Amino acid sequence: MTTGRTFTATARRAQIVDATVRVIAREGLSKASFGRIAAEAGLSSPGMISYHFADKDELLTVLGDTLLGDCVATIEHAVGRADGPAEGLRAYLTAFVRWQDTHRDEVDALWRLSAGWKRPGQPAAFDEGLLLEPLLRVLRAGRETGAFRPVRVEWVAQSILCAVEGFQQAFHDDPELDADAFADMLADLFERGIAA
Repeated sequence: MTTGRTFTATARRAQIVDATVRVIAREGLSKASFGRIAAEAGLSSPGMISYHFADKDELLTVLGDTLLGDCVATIEHAVGRADGPAEGLRAYLTAFVRWQDTHRDEVDALWRLSAGWKRPGQPAAFDEGLLLEPLLRVLRAGRETGAFRPVRVEWVAQSILCAVEGFQQAFHDDPELDADAFADMLADLFERGIAA
């Protein structure tokens, strides 16, 4: 993805993406003009953004891919270290909730992006299926080994995804919300619901 780019160009693109996250999270997608983003990033001109990104769609595409990629990598790492399906389910929930807790601006930006923009040629801003893949593997392994009941894993996975994404609203309602307690509650709820 960065082939042919200098270290400086790669760092500048990351700086612009970070500034875009802050503007969208704080002011909304409609206010995220190149001028506003340039000011947030401390750049001398909006033209510096145009130099690194062909247009706003490219910038938003990179933003979505970067944030979602980081979240998925965090989840995959946690699930990969788990010992068995039940531990994998808890690891998925804990890693996903903690990522949201430590990336609140990023989560707000993703929500606003999802609500107000579609990737060119696609039905949505980003592919949430990437968040489901590690969870589906855990649920299928649990069903196959008998750790979980023979449930419809796609339905259960979608229910879990909706529940864990609910942390975003929860932390807006209570900024002091304990992320680990929230994750533990979800893990207990779903483990009991699908345990064999």
